[in-house]
Amino acid sequence: MPWPTSLTARIPRESRMFVARWRASVLGILWGVLLCLPLLLAAIPTTTSRLSRRALAWERSRQERGFGIIMGSDPMKRGFFVLNGVVAGLIAIPVLNLLTGFLLVTIGSLIQGLFIGGSITIGFDFWTISQPTLFVGVLYGAANLIGVIVLAEFANWLHGRIDSRFTETSRPNAPHTRITQLLMTRHGVVMAIDEERRRIERDLHDGVQQNVVSLSVLIARAQRAKDQDKVSALLGDALVQSQDLIDEMREVAWRVYPTALDEHGLGTVLHRVADHCPIPVTLSAVPTRRVSQASESAAYFVVREAVTNVVKHANASAIRISVIADDQKLIAEVVDDGTGGADPAGSGLKGLSRRVGALDGTMTIESTENVGTTVRAEIPYV
Repeated sequence: MPWPTSLTARIPRESRMFVARWRASVLGILWGVLLCLPLLLAAIPTTTSRLSRRALAWERSRQERGFGIIMGSDPMKRGFFVLNGVVAGLIAIPVLNLLTGFLLVTIGSLIQGLFIGGSITIGFDFWTISQPTLFVGVLYGAANLIGVIVLAEFANWLHGRIDSRFTETSRPNAPHTRITQLLMTRHGVVMAIDEERRRIERDLHDGVQQNVVSLSVLIARAQRAKDQDKVSALLGDALVQSQDLIDEMREVAWRVYPTALDEHGLGTVLHRVADHCPIPVTLSAVPTRRVSQASESAAYFVVREAVTNVVKHANASAIRISVIADDQKLIAEVVDDGTGGADPAGSGLKGLSRRVGALDGTMTIESTENVGTTVRAEIPYV
């Protein structure tokens, strides 16, 4: 691995994302030096003029690439052009000054400090101090760089505030949004794990434990019985109960994690889900190749939980399952013709969203009253 790549790989991902954000914001500010005048001129004629449309296209591109701001409908209003033009011009002045100081002073101090030596004397009305050239230059350069970052953050925020006054805005790819999503996803994963533990505890308590208690009672009765025929009958019932217990344990283990998923792949477990569902299920598509274990597991749980919800709540007559493996992600979709009205904030669907989000995937739920529900998850390979 080349040295620069191995070096940057040691830097935490969040830090690299912030650096990328600041670099893009500074470039967006410098781009604004060229656009501030066209933006101001675009506010003079009618907002439907050719100049206005051209300036808007340039500003859209600058804000999307520099600040990660995506605007909705075209904000063809004079206030939009004037405010963004003024902000672009005013912020560019101190940023250019600070960048010039950072580059020239830092480079000059490095050259003099490393090869010539000497010190810098800083004088005040009442005293003077002398510091090494290298120390003062690096400190001054760092201060200028911090000033550029602060102004870049301010410009990013201010342009977003201006745009939101004239149109809908979003930042789907902004690094700070991504970091927030990562933090929320981590919190969601912890909650999903706790919910899964509670569900397993309920399965063990309500199913397995009851069967164990019933089996223990049958064996105790057989020990106390005097009649041989009654003993044989009780032991026969205990044998049946033990088989039920084995089946229950297998079912609980399957719900926790199906070993067939690792051994045979997603197609096999999807067919098992369809076979065990009391509602007719159509498998319209299943993956024919293996992908990452984490992606397959997430797709399985999405399908299983969606099917379980349909059986419990939807009053549906048919379910269609489709899982497609394209070049970059698994696309899992479960469609039913039930009563609809599914609540995305419900514990089951919310837990699925957290599970999918932990893999940087997305899940959408469309549920129309008396039409049905569609649960769709796109899970990238990890």
